[in-house]
Amino acid sequence: MPSTHQRPGKRSRTATDTLSADARWAAPLACGLRPSAPGTASTSHFRLRTPQETRAMATDERPPILVLGTSERVGSNWVLDSLRHATIQHNEPLRQQLGRQHPLAPLTTAAATSTAVRTPVAAYWVDSFKRSKYRNGRHVIKETNLYFTAAPFLALFPDSPVVVLSRSPLGVASSFTRGALWDRWDYGSIYRRVAALAHEDDHRGWSQLVPDDDPCPPVALTRLITLNAALLAEALGDREHAHVAYEAAVLDWQTATRPLADLAEEFDSARPFPSQEAPSCDGTFATTTNKDRLVARLRPGTGDVVASETARCLGLLRSIVSPQSSETVGHWLAGADSYTMAAFNRATATTPAPPATVHRAGTEPVYVPATPPGIQWRNLLVSNAEMCVFLNRLSDAGVKTTLHGVHLVAIPMPHERGGRLHCTEQGWRVSRGYERHPAYWITWIGAAAYALWDGARLPTSNELDALTEGAHPRNAEYRVGDVTPAQESGLGPKAVHHRVGNLRVWCSDGPDDGPDWAPITRYRHGAAWNTPASRQEVTSRRSRHLLGASRGVGVRLARDTAAPDRCPLDEIADRISRWLALLGDRTRPLAELDQEAITLLS
Repeated sequence: MPSTHQRPGKRSRTATDTLSADARWAAPLACGLRPSAPGTASTSHFRLRTPQETRAMATDERPPILVLGTSERVGSNWVLDSLRHATIQHNEPLRQQLGRQHPLAPLTTAAATSTAVRTPVAAYWVDSFKRSKYRNGRHVIKETNLYFTAAPFLALFPDSPVVVLSRSPLGVASSFTRGALWDRWDYGSIYRRVAALAHEDDHRGWSQLVPDDDPCPPVALTRLITLNAALLAEALGDREHAHVAYEAAVLDWQTATRPLADLAEEFDSARPFPSQEAPSCDGTFATTTNKDRLVARLRPGTGDVVASETARCLGLLRSIVSPQSSETVGHWLAGADSYTMAAFNRATATTPAPPATVHRAGTEPVYVPATPPGIQWRNLLVSNAEMCVFLNRLSDAGVKTTLHGVHLVAIPMPHERGGRLHCTEQGWRVSRGYERHPAYWITWIGAAAYALWDGARLPTSNELDALTEGAHPRNAEYRVGDVTPAQESGLGPKAVHHRVGNLRVWCSDGPDDGPDWAPITRYRHGAAWNTPASRQEVTSRRSRHLLGASRGVGVRLARDTAAPDRCPLDEIADRISRWLALLGDRTRPLAELDQEAITLLS
């Protein structure tokens, strides 16, 4: 089936601006229902923005571009890198930022009739997430493995252009084998959860694709890929979309990505992955190494198992979905014949290196004078160990850090997915060896609350412009492949470490003069381990809603005086609780609710 595309239309603000307060809150609730059964340097590989693109980003209110994968390992980071210069990007926000109690989480544990999505905080998150994607620049949202949330997710953005990224199950299996991803990413539990969802009454028509029969990993992976692709095809229906196959992109990038170039004028068709050395720590997500041929490295017999299961699943689909969807899925999952088969060699496996050792005698956090004058900067980014103490004490003070699937302060992610802060029955803990690494996946609410507790504040974007002037990053553009310790080698306690690189940081300010219907957002400043590090990128003004978070954004603190005015934990807990109580008032617009949070935590 040939790839198709559509050009995004200009969003009408009139319809949104005239929505009643109840309608503004009701819209995301309807979309939260689950679907029914089927029927820097010149050597950088990141392109710089032109002045025209910078101006366009400041005023752009078009719908976000949706980049959706039929599975993981489909080359999505290559596509994102080709859009990075002109867009604000969001990497799998539903999978990463929502707990399973939220009905929009792909592996949700909420029943289809659950009232969870109608709770104020759950509705607030969806509304803020959705409406922030139409403000302050062109946004790109990448999601893979949406499963049964594909339809409600697409319903959130009915006017958005869509690009589908695919890869044959054989290629995905090879990538999983090489990186030991089935075990590292705990795909066995993912299969069991998806199978359980497929056997619920609302989804029972899909159950024959993922029977609860304890399959071997290659079979289970193939089933998950087919199911996810089929659910996406059914959710798209007749909606036009661009399609980029991984195999075609590796062999002929320009031709394969032409539909995407037609879909989004921001797309840079230049090949985004020149030959560079592999990251020194973890290359799982790196896009900086060259790839121009397709080799499937599998254990003996695995290729035949994947091919047989793919054929079986595609045959089953003909009795489950429409002929159009069945044909679409077959087209998406083709490409196995493009690979050269080779035996898997453990010597070529790609697993992360252990964390860098940080001795207890290292630099301790203190506030030091730096640019601009009159401000004292904390010399180190806030560490995982420090954030863990704060989270536990905040919990002891009565704040639920996760409420109805919404993470208020920090996002708990599995270690092998990059998570270093973990919420257990005994409280929060840190991955061993990462205590002195800087904390990330922290929301703006969490960053501002921690600053209050430390007698400090979040810096402004202009202050960070001054602080980072002339700084050279050591950890950016996938050079390491992960975050490094908060203490930068070669620097003493009176220096500000990682002024640029390692992580971007939250700012106290954000875009001004937004409409009441839109959430207030806050800037993220700097460069991270996985972003460009040019001066243009460091000082770019890109923002996110108050409960947004990512693996590339941490917390840097500043003080205006040497004598800190610390806020007690009980007071911080009370302020957060007061704000949460306000979310129940659906007569108040988003901007007003967000301003209340900013005022309470400033």
